[in-house]
Amino acid sequence: MQRVTIQHIADHLGLSKFAVSRALAGKSGVSELTRQQVRGAAEALGYNVRSRAGAAAQTVAVIFKDRPTASRELWVDVQNGIDHEARENALRMSVHWDFSPADIRAMTESTAGLILVGPQLPEMLETALTSSLPAVVVNHIVPPLWPRDQISAADVEAGIAVAKYLHELGHRRVVYAHGRRGFPGRLARLNGFAEAISELGDMEVREIAFSDDRAAGDLREAVLDMAQAGFEPTAFFCGSDIVAVTITSELMRMGLRIPEDVSVIGHADYAIATQISPQLSTVRMPHKEMGIVAVRVMLARAGRSGFLANLPAQRLNLVPNLVERQSSGIATGTSWRHRLRDLTVTK
Repeated sequence: MQRVTIQHIADHLGLSKFAVSRALAGKSGVSELTRQQVRGAAEALGYNVRSRAGAAAQTVAVIFKDRPTASRELWVDVQNGIDHEARENALRMSVHWDFSPADIRAMTESTAGLILVGPQLPEMLETALTSSLPAVVVNHIVPPLWPRDQISAADVEAGIAVAKYLHELGHRRVVYAHGRRGFPGRLARLNGFAEAISELGDMEVREIAFSDDRAAGDLREAVLDMAQAGFEPTAFFCGSDIVAVTITSELMRMGLRIPEDVSVIGHADYAIATQISPQLSTVRMPHKEMGIVAVRVMLARAGRSGFLANLPAQRLNLVPNLVERQSSGIATGTSWRHRLRDLTVTK
């Protein structure tokens, strides 16, 4: 005889799996009438309610592609938000990497839902679609029209805001420094940055990339090439705070002053932004809050609230904010080429 599960009861009553689980556990979030209906259906279907009493607390399964991804500072911040909100809802967070579609399919009734964080393999996203568990993705990009909720940040807006901020400070020649290529969020910010510069009409922008975010030699070569070509940028907008630290440190080593000669803007507001002198102006990304929202959306899809009832999949972009510190300032309009230390620049 097939074992009766919570999913069977949920299907029988037309309720969510989450609501049935709460009702059987005697927890809040369901009406007394629903609780009675669930217990009646469980008894009629032959579900062993006593076995449920000893079951483990429900978990929020957080899934990464691999361990290096899970260890990146931005995704650690997202994890902290997920863990905080899970605890607020009497849930536990479990973190997994190197998962397979079979691992998702084997998720037990103790799993409240899935949160897929960061880049994912296509087969993992496809499996999340077919899972009976609610699934939310926290990442910069998902497949077009992917019918599950996505939590991200307003990267294009961030690029637009930085361009306008630098314009107000008098900067007219600027650089977007990716660092290492391949990050969708960095490309989205460049798109916003370039769009705003085009609309402003009196700014020039150059785009540079490095072999690695810490490749100071790549920056040095790029600065020399630009100076030889007669392009002296007065501001750099960087793909991340790590890139901004690399640029700040190397420009100062080359003899330039920050921000008197060149302003530097980072992105993310990692701890390192305030551990360098001058401290970085940067765009603070709401990474922890993205984790909090992911849990709330997941629980809504599980029937915990009517917030998303009968609504299609959502694309929720949280809004970052610009943090002004010591690495940005008013453009002076004077040449800095004569300050370049130990580098030959032809005129």
